[in-house]
Amino acid sequence: MGKKIIWTNSALGQLEDIHFYIFFESKSLTIADKVVNTIFESTEILKTQSEIYKLDKQKASNDGSFRVYSVYDYAISYQITKESIYILRVRHNAQKPKKHSWKV
Repeated sequence: MGKKIIWTNSALGQLEDIHFYIFFESKSLTIADKVVNTIFESTEILKTQSEIYKLDKQKASNDGSFRVYSVYDYAISYQITKESIYILRVRHNAQKPKKHSWKV
């Protein structure tokens, strides 16, 4: 069973923006769907293996609960809590990273 995956509104909005951008650039709904679905489905492993990815170095004062991994060219940032995994952000790796201080 594992932990529950919870996508923040911000992360879902970013995923929607990614879908729109890929569709606009490629003119292919199939490609846009594939990328977004792969990103979305990649979080399933976190239910049972939440600590398999590296610590998020962009998180100021990371207590070890903030992690990040990449799918295609997108970085997925998440936070591990006792019962849940919060997907906090999805950004293209070419974007200049900013230090962030999320709180869930």
